[in-house]
Amino acid sequence: MKEKNKYIDFKYNWKTYWSFLRKHKVTFIFLIITISIVELSRLADKLIFKEIIDRGTEFSNGVLPQEPFVKALIIFAIIFGSVVIIRSVFKWIQIHLINKLETNLIINLKQRFYNHISELSYNFHTTHKTGSLISRLGRGSRAIEVLTDVLVFNVVPLILQFIIVFTSLLYFDISSAIVVIVIVVLFIFYSIFIQQKRREASIVKNNCEDIEKAFVADTFTNINSVKYFGKETSMQRRFGKYALATKIAQIKLWDYFKWMDAGHTLILGLGVILLFYFPLKSFVAGNISIGTVAFIYTVYGNLYGPLFRFVHGIRNYYNAMADFEALFAYGKITNEVKDKKNAKGFKVKKGKITFKNVNFAYHKRKFLNEFSLNIPAEKSVAFVGHSGSGKTTLIKLLYRFYDLNNGEILVDGKSIADVKKSSLRSELSIVPQECILFDDTVYNNIAFSRPSASKGEVLQAMKFAQLDKVIENFPEKEKTIVGERGVKLSGGEKQRVSIARAILADKKILVLDEATSALDSETEHEIQKDLEKLMVGRTSIIIAHRLSTIMKADKIVVLDKGKIVQQGTHSKLIKQPGQYKKLWNLQKGGYIK
Repeated sequence: MKEKNKYIDFKYNWKTYWSFLRKHKVTFIFLIITISIVELSRLADKLIFKEIIDRGTEFSNGVLPQEPFVKALIIFAIIFGSVVIIRSVFKWIQIHLINKLETNLIINLKQRFYNHISELSYNFHTTHKTGSLISRLGRGSRAIEVLTDVLVFNVVPLILQFIIVFTSLLYFDISSAIVVIVIVVLFIFYSIFIQQKRREASIVKNNCEDIEKAFVADTFTNINSVKYFGKETSMQRRFGKYALATKIAQIKLWDYFKWMDAGHTLILGLGVILLFYFPLKSFVAGNISIGTVAFIYTVYGNLYGPLFRFVHGIRNYYNAMADFEALFAYGKITNEVKDKKNAKGFKVKKGKITFKNVNFAYHKRKFLNEFSLNIPAEKSVAFVGHSGSGKTTLIKLLYRFYDLNNGEILVDGKSIADVKKSSLRSELSIVPQECILFDDTVYNNIAFSRPSASKGEVLQAMKFAQLDKVIENFPEKEKTIVGERGVKLSGGEKQRVSIARAILADKKILVLDEATSALDSETEHEIQKDLEKLMVGRTSIIIAHRLSTIMKADKIVVLDKGKIVQQGTHSKLIKQPGQYKKLWNLQKGGYIK
């Protein structure tokens, strides 16, 4: 593991956390007030107990008559009952406020990071596993709840209780007050020391879990491939290795608990011994009453709960910070493709596209070199070439998944670098090679391209794509759930959904990216007819390996290593020696009748 992964940026994480908490500062302030009242009520219990012992001592020694003693007991009972009621009411309010606060914080965190991650560049999403993203977002949501619990239930009560206990002991017995200071400080610093030792182990464990969960997600996403190749056993062995690594990391983490418990027992035991000695010494000297001695012992006990909850809180604190580090690290990632400050919205009117001296390289690999091309409005241009020739790169650059190194891409004479990415992309429509669908209804998957469309418009788009006849056989027609990634639909059915999406979007620029390459010949023939109708009146960019699908294109552009090596119509290119003719001769026997 790289060293940078062992480092937790506490300052950044706290700053991010407070940015969420500030939005709910009123709720947080009221929460602190309720906690203060609850903790003060615990002191009242001990003071009542002290007074009862002192009055009882006076009564047993004959100093206090029976009637005043009984009246005093009744008064103390009423006061104690009132304290219990007040504590119960404010405890209820406290739980209500913490639930409200944490719910809002979790929603705020999820929304902010979902928005941020979804806006990050195409490159980010192709280099980060989905399983890991989901895992980190889930752990981050739990972490913000845990950290808030630490503040509310562990840190604040301890601070308040320490102030209350120290102040009261300072009033009755200075020596006992000093003992409490020493014990509390020693307890806290020892706890922090041990927890800091656990920090690296916690990060290692989290990283192991991320790898394990990402592997599980990757396996089940590609379960068909696993079963096709009979790799269940080998994948199980790999998972076993990841699970074992997680187990080892977890055991190392738990080892620190032994040292924690032993140290705590020793420190608190030392406090008990000292608080036996000093208060009894003062009592023998006649400086304090027996009730005060009992008060000192019992009020010291008030610190036990907050101290151990604080320890538990520290443990959770470092776990939460490790989880925050995994999630908040994404917050530090800036988008590689940014809109200019003065970027404006954009509306395509004609659909003319111009590539002007475009150069693009990524990770030292050159994809396009001085590429220039004019695509007239309402014309179709097909790009062909070997894998890696730059065809798909052109589409990604048109969508501004990446920014150019040099040159310009113009749409209707406007540089796409000067307009908002969201606006540009909303003006383009695409039918990809594989239509990835949401786990939703057929209807909603089509309406995704234009949510504001009426039901009639959606149904019309379905009819255009000849999907209306297909869904007649579905159990719930257009309301049928297609399953994750559209697994319940065939390849041809998914492509018809994709075509329906494009029709509903109704954009002037249409991209067909290997739209039929994954289909059988019969289905391809049927889909191709729909695509030809779809291209009418639109500027169409076609990426294809099967040359039979682009014979009718207005222009065919042959690419090789990011450069144009041929261009023209099909009839022109097959008569010329060159790459296109070679590809045609290779394919006509298998793909072309």
